[in-house]
Amino acid sequence: MKQQMQQRVQAQPAQRFQLSPVAIACGVLVMSMSNLAQAQEAKAEKPAADAKSTTVVVTGIRKGIEDAISVKKNSNAIVEAISAEDIGKLPDTSIAESIARLPGLSAQRVNGQAQQISIRGTSGDLSTVTLNGREQVSTSASRVVEYDQYPSELISGVTVYKTADPSLVGQGLSGTVDLQTVKPLAFAGRTIAVNVRGERNSLGSESPGAPSTGNRVSASYIDQFANRTVGVALGFAHSDKPNVNNFFETWNWVEGNKGVPDGVKAPQGIKGLAITGNSKRDGLIGVVEWRPSKTFTSTFDAYHSELKQDEVRRGFEVPLESWSGASFSNLNVVNGLAVAGTINASPVIRNNSFTKESEITAFGWNNKFTLDQWTLVADISHSSAKIKEKLIEINSGRAAGNISYNYANGRDIPTFTFSDSLSDPAAIKIGGKFGDGYVNVPSLNDKLNSFRLSARRDFSDGMISSAEVGVNYSKRDKSKEHLETGFDKIGDGSFSSSVLYGPQDLSFLNMPNTLSWNIPAVLAANFGPYKAVVLTPWGATKNWSLTEKVTTGYAKLNLDTEVSNIPVAGNFGVQVVRTDQSSTSNALLSWPIAALVPITDGKVYTDVLPSLNLAATFPGEQIVRFGIGKSIARAKLDELNAAREVGLSNGKTGTPSGNGGNARLDPWKADYVDLSYEKYFGKKAYVSAAVFHKQLKSYIYKQTTPYDFSAMNIPGATTNTGTFTQPINGQGGKLQGLELAVSLPLDLVSPMLDGFGVTANLSLTNSAISIKDQRFGSQSVPLPGLSKNVANLTAYYEKDGYSARISQRRRSDFVGEIGGPGGQNELTFVKADTVVDLQLGYDFTTGFAKGASLLFQVNNLTDTAFQTYSGSPDRPRGYQKYGRQMFVGINYKM
Repeated sequence: MKQQMQQRVQAQPAQRFQLSPVAIACGVLVMSMSNLAQAQEAKAEKPAADAKSTTVVVTGIRKGIEDAISVKKNSNAIVEAISAEDIGKLPDTSIAESIARLPGLSAQRVNGQAQQISIRGTSGDLSTVTLNGREQVSTSASRVVEYDQYPSELISGVTVYKTADPSLVGQGLSGTVDLQTVKPLAFAGRTIAVNVRGERNSLGSESPGAPSTGNRVSASYIDQFANRTVGVALGFAHSDKPNVNNFFETWNWVEGNKGVPDGVKAPQGIKGLAITGNSKRDGLIGVVEWRPSKTFTSTFDAYHSELKQDEVRRGFEVPLESWSGASFSNLNVVNGLAVAGTINASPVIRNNSFTKESEITAFGWNNKFTLDQWTLVADISHSSAKIKEKLIEINSGRAAGNISYNYANGRDIPTFTFSDSLSDPAAIKIGGKFGDGYVNVPSLNDKLNSFRLSARRDFSDGMISSAEVGVNYSKRDKSKEHLETGFDKIGDGSFSSSVLYGPQDLSFLNMPNTLSWNIPAVLAANFGPYKAVVLTPWGATKNWSLTEKVTTGYAKLNLDTEVSNIPVAGNFGVQVVRTDQSSTSNALLSWPIAALVPITDGKVYTDVLPSLNLAATFPGEQIVRFGIGKSIARAKLDELNAAREVGLSNGKTGTPSGNGGNARLDPWKADYVDLSYEKYFGKKAYVSAAVFHKQLKSYIYKQTTPYDFSAMNIPGATTNTGTFTQPINGQGGKLQGLELAVSLPLDLVSPMLDGFGVTANLSLTNSAISIKDQRFGSQSVPLPGLSKNVANLTAYYEKDGYSARISQRRRSDFVGEIGGPGGQNELTFVKADTVVDLQLGYDFTTGFAKGASLLFQVNNLTDTAFQTYSGSPDRPRGYQKYGRQMFVGINYKM
């Protein structure tokens, strides 16, 4: 009897994994639950002789859990899965939040929502995202897919592949996240669903004109025609979300500020803002499935979403470096840090506006033809993204004054006391340390076209159940354009009363109120026309284009046999991946030369990626899985850009040096070994324990190394050998971990607990890999994305129409990536993060309201702040509080 199993990944059987006391305790808990559930299962196998057979239809929370368990159990690879509880109803309002609850996965919050996903302690760049099995473009400058572009109401399920599969094209080094839309012919009949929710943020409206409420509306229609040979699915989702962000930041901790002793670090600058606005997103899917016969199926699916974000950022910023004229005195130095004292500095009051518009379009056409033992597939797909940002900065300042500060006050936010008012219009005028006004308009375009052919031959006997070969060709083009300009005020920079609002309240940051104004009115009254352009030559290196052509050929043998009466399934195969990458940009010969040299650079390389996946099924629904192989992740797209800046040691003459991207980067590479144990109880429950080991053969670091500049023919260079700072391929290291998981309806423990259930998992990950980043000087930085401990716990109740669920996810400290203009990211240390979400509901199962359900949700129930630090926890950097997001809604299905 054939069983489809799943692949497992990761590395080095000779490496010994050390268990922590927490892991041992969790292991004991998992095994005790397993034994308890086995006892309950044994009882269930002895029904009364006169018991009548009944059919139980599982819906809601339990349906989503059971469907996900079935995917995990029956998959032919080692996966984690999420399944919608009903049409248009994933467990969370955000796809990323649902994914982050899976074993071995974690999320980084952006604007209060989970957005970037780490798989097994690695950054998001080492994983890939597919939609219906096809690689997707990104709305960032790198490869990281931002999940808020994909409405959860339009996704029917998510499968996370933790191990490699030869037929999985575009897979990542750490894993692959596949988002799935519905298949209309899989439904028994016409299905219509409508969801409406109102939203409110607990922080309310903190800035003039800022919204505190929003809404989410979605509708889905699924139907079949022509004697069920044609299926159609349409879906629409709209959201209008209020954004609130109480923001404080210490730029960094540096040496050399005026008045600070040598060897002592002091704040480089500070910023306090009230950020308010909203995000509007519209998403649309369409699927047409045609199956005229049992031998042929043709499916066309399309997806489109548009996201518009509007923000107003009001508050202040104070540069504290010596160039700004700031000076320190009366310092309290603790462990080499000037944690308290007095600063004489000039504050800058800022009222800025930020907009971001992004859209994603993806479609694919899949044709599957079956004849006897042969299955042929042809698939063509397209994915594209357009992103445009606009940041308008209007600055005002006042004369320098004394500022007392204290980082040792025991609070999350330091105390700052200003001797002068920051909201007095008579003392504040347009201008200051950052100039009058500035506009940044970066934009990105990303396009990926792909074509795939494959053939599979099934066998009726023998240990090989089928053999498959295929080839996939993709071409990706990504470009960035960065427009910018400064603009000067007209007149003396005074504000008329007609453009002023009441002072911006920053008391939630324990900071003074600041001057607040109507940004369009100030632009009209105090500035003339301006136009953002490519600043030539100084800004030309921010513009680049990249082309990536990838040809993937694969061959796979699927296995289904018995060894000593133990069913064993799996697969063995190999991918051969040829990559042709090239980038075009400019090299800037710095001041005083001030010249641009067009440059194109790139590389062609080939990787051979074998993999083996085995799964043995033992009595009692116990499965042991083993996986081994090689995997890669291509370098970040923004790191592959050819742009560079070069200068000479004596101005127009001397030794050259420079910095920039590297279009000749090889990918990250890893060998892996994976071993897991899973015990199932039908599709109701499971417990699992897994260990993995990755040997990263290479890693990409930004380093300064000797460089040959002869190809640039730099005028005035006294030698062609200098130094260059760029991303390069360096030595990797070991990454290893333990994952424990359980999903258990508690009626298996006692009938008195009918309706109650729990899902929980714990991931312990360790790595000795460290990298370098210029922001942290000579300090070694842990592997980005790595939290040593990640834990998730969900408790739920569902019975007689009533449902309740409370979920907590926690990850320990990690190095994250904070986004900047044009999708650029920078590394920062993120404090341990715990987020709690609550959901209450009631489903009407009889009467006139049958098919309707009521819903109440609170995301971030404990209003947890997102906090960062600079290198060590005693050097705080950022503090952001987003408030609780509360939803009340109704769903209706017919």
